[in-house]
Amino acid sequence: MTKSKLLIVHPDPSALALLTSMLRSLAFEIEETQDDRAAVRRMERGGVDLLVVGVDPADLDALELLSYMRRKHRHVPVILLFMTPHAERVKDALRLGAQAVLKYPVPATDLRAAVTQALGRLDAAPSAPASLPRRAVPNPVPAEGPSSPPRVEELARELGMIGDDSSLRQVLELATTIAPTRAPVLIVGEPGTGKLLLARAIHNHCFRDDHPFIVLDCKANAEPFGNDPFEPSVAGSSGALADWSSKLAQAQGGTLYLKEVAALPDESKHQLLHALQPREVEGHAHTGDVRFLMSTSENLLALVEQGRFPQDLYHRLSVLCLKLPPLRHRGTDVEQLADHFLTRNAIEYGKNVVGFTRDALDILSKYDWPGNVRELEGVVQRCVAFCQGTRITSGHLSLGLGHPRSSRHGSATPRPNLPMSIRPLKEALEEPERRIIIQALQALNWNRQETARVLDINRTTLYKKMKKYGLLIDGPIWVN
Repeated sequence: MTKSKLLIVHPDPSALALLTSMLRSLAFEIEETQDDRAAVRRMERGGVDLLVVGVDPADLDALELLSYMRRKHRHVPVILLFMTPHAERVKDALRLGAQAVLKYPVPATDLRAAVTQALGRLDAAPSAPASLPRRAVPNPVPAEGPSSPPRVEELARELGMIGDDSSLRQVLELATTIAPTRAPVLIVGEPGTGKLLLARAIHNHCFRDDHPFIVLDCKANAEPFGNDPFEPSVAGSSGALADWSSKLAQAQGGTLYLKEVAALPDESKHQLLHALQPREVEGHAHTGDVRFLMSTSENLLALVEQGRFPQDLYHRLSVLCLKLPPLRHRGTDVEQLADHFLTRNAIEYGKNVVGFTRDALDILSKYDWPGNVRELEGVVQRCVAFCQGTRITSGHLSLGLGHPRSSRHGSATPRPNLPMSIRPLKEALEEPERRIIIQALQALNWNRQETARVLDINRTTLYKKMKKYGLLIDGPIWVN
């Protein structure tokens, strides 16, 4: 029987040793770490069943790890150990979803009872939705060879495809079914939806690590340099054909991924059709040891109707087709993905950025994301790099979004094409005001009454501005 895995987080090494010794008799697998950032990195690898976290409730960031767990790993229970009594923080912790709040030092019997109860509830809980497994159960031992399909959760974790969208889940379920085979697959989706990631995951679950995964960017070879794009180029076509032959040779025994297959030169399309014929067809044994994965962001059927793509090749490609949904059709997945990218970049940049303000979340949910997940990832990365506080605001997003915002909820007049340094006056003035408030709060140890007096504003005005700029760290910003 597989042991449950516990992660103990405590800043004091002696406390870590004591807690570990108290729980060792329960025969769990125990890991230790001394800070929240290391705990986040460990949770990203998966496989943890329970967190036991020691915190100082007087610390403004005492519940940030709990908030992170409720956003990213809500199926994993968290037990908090408060170093000093704090009734209000206990209420906040329970409201945010803590399994239990105990006072440290804690009697060993009480701690063991809380841990046993938390894991017992998990085992007795009804089945969770497929997108949120209630426990990180290790994979069963796979069958010999590549015939055992990967689990959906495993594939999603490998791809970094975060979210609950049913259409995305359906795609991943189909991918897990066909991954262990060598059947050719067409992946359809807008730019930035993750077609290459999905292709690489399918390859990884079909072959061992030593089998090649070769990418041929068909669009990059479609237009030869130095030629009139409206005139055919014999040299360019020869170069594309040579690249096709070279990539095909490199992919022997593995996978050839054809990116934007619609842009493949005509002669190469004929060779691809020949390669995709059933194995018993005479004369194509030289391509029989290559698996073909293809992607397109274009409507191939429309290209067939326009005479720009061979109909017989289209029918051959579309037998197994995976269609990745655009980000704008994935509902609340936008916020979950934004959380994922924020956590990853905050760790990478060594910043204490823990979330988004409400107005920033509203912008994220209303924006149409023409560049899909790739655009969202870039926007969040820039915002984390520029952020000087603990939360990303609408002001940061105005720097991160490189073109006028579009909204699915209205038909606002688009902003004129101005240099990035020019912004609406109200928006431009918010950032220095926010910086002044943060500097005053930090200098006065976050005493709101004294800060309001120094800034010559009343406490109500200060409270409203702190709420606007996401500075109420002890507020329930992440509670759904």
